[in-house]
Amino acid sequence: MNLFQAFSLQPIGSAILLSVKPKFADLIIDGSKLVELRRTVPAQSVGTIAIYSSSPVQAIVALADVKETIEATPAKLWAISKENGGGLSRAELMDYFDSKKTGFAIILHNVRVYGRPVTPTKVFKRFSAPQSFRYLTPKEFQKLEQLLVSEVKK
Repeated sequence: MNLFQAFSLQPIGSAILLSVKPKFADLIIDGSKLVELRRTVPAQSVGTIAIYSSSPVQAIVALADVKETIEATPAKLWAISKENGGGLSRAELMDYFDSKKTGFAIILHNVRVYGRPVTPTKVFKRFSAPQSFRYLTPKEFQKLEQLLVSEVKK
């Protein structure tokens, strides 16, 4: 436990690496998508998300803080999506949540885009893209943040 949380690089709550399709990652990067919709969410409270743009990009493109996570019906998730730029149509959302009574809206804020994306193998010894997400250890998060910030300076 860090008694000086304000000075720690580790976020409050867990940090995760979240796999996102490139079209949605691009919308998060440009600021037009501030909600990520999921059928399930991590068991631990999440404070920061490392956005992994999946194939063909295959790179970590940004960090974002989690403002809140909302569990709701697909109809309510559609309203949240419209309000926060979900990046998909109502039909696509309903299709995604087909057979689910509820799903989750992860509201993003403080999205940080750096100079260049980071290749995951620079952070993880053995990397395979997560189907949905993976927790980051404090050491992995710190290394990722240092790599992202160093790309700005180049």
